[in-house]
Amino acid sequence: MTGFESGTARGRMLIAEAILEGRLDYSRELSDRLFTCFMCGACEVQCEKAAKIGISQITKAMRRDTINAGLQPERLNQITRALSENHQIYENSQWKGAGSMSSNAKINEKADLLYFAGCVISNRYPEIGRNTLRILNSSNIDVTILGKNEWCCGNPALSMGKTSLAKEIIMHNVETIKRKGAKIVLTSCAGCHRTMSKDYQKFLNEELPFKVLHVTELLDRLIQEELIKFRNSNFKRVTYHDPCELGRQCKIYESPRRIIQSIPNLDLVEMVRNRDNAWCCGGGGNVAAVHPTKALKVAELRMREAQESGAETLVTSCPSCIQMLELASKRMKTGIKVIDISELVSDAMETSAHERN
Repeated sequence: MTGFESGTARGRMLIAEAILEGRLDYSRELSDRLFTCFMCGACEVQCEKAAKIGISQITKAMRRDTINAGLQPERLNQITRALSENHQIYENSQWKGAGSMSSNAKINEKADLLYFAGCVISNRYPEIGRNTLRILNSSNIDVTILGKNEWCCGNPALSMGKTSLAKEIIMHNVETIKRKGAKIVLTSCAGCHRTMSKDYQKFLNEELPFKVLHVTELLDRLIQEELIKFRNSNFKRVTYHDPCELGRQCKIYESPRRIIQSIPNLDLVEMVRNRDNAWCCGGGGNVAAVHPTKALKVAELRMREAQESGAETLVTSCPSCIQMLELASKRMKTGIKVIDISELVSDAMETSAHERN
């Protein structure tokens, strides 16, 4: 997408080698190139050598070096300021975490399950949170939230290479969740899920005090236990987009597909690239902030695959993916609606078996 080898995994490793050997110094131009990586993990899935090297981690390390050298891309200044001052990625003083979407939901002060909404859902797609809480309530599952005490999960800071800021955010979230007494943290965001399930442990000196579940894992279980049942869906022909951080990086592929296939009269068609081979939405790695045009081109390529599948609706399970793919769909005038899997489930859901009894 960049037209230069420095925009590829191999190119970034040649850069790393040159830096280690003293043949290249960090610069603003180099920092800018490092932020063309979507951190999608495709290189490590497709190439055995890349997997052994750990290209994503090396890229993050180089980003961290550029940040420490004062070479952060200017377009990241707003996000950095928001994370430092408001503890989330938007400069929004009204930040309330999941509390901003829970007015019509039954929320417990404490519960075994805690719903962690994340920045994008709370600020851009509160309907995802509302649908999720509605489903939990209908399934008679007690749920609590952090509300205004919920900070960003830390993923954007880690992706930028701001380790100290990420650690501050992570430790706050862990301690706040511990005070709530939650045993399970439920996420709807692929980035929140990967960060909390894989990165949090690295910053603790003890075992993670809670289990992290993505909403697709819980919904899949509730459907199998018949706590969720469906009527006919208003959607007819859908395709599913695998978020990079949920699919390649957490290997959650089948639970969202089982959810879709359990809904009557709903046809699931796959895009050519799916599961491990799925194309990125363009929303990862802070690329959309630094190189918005490049990020949108990637999203448009993915929407073209959705068009070719013949689907009327694209379903995914990450708000960042929705944000990019929705924008691409509108710009391309595809007519394809982009929705979160919680909307698909909420649309087709009946009352729980317990309520009917």
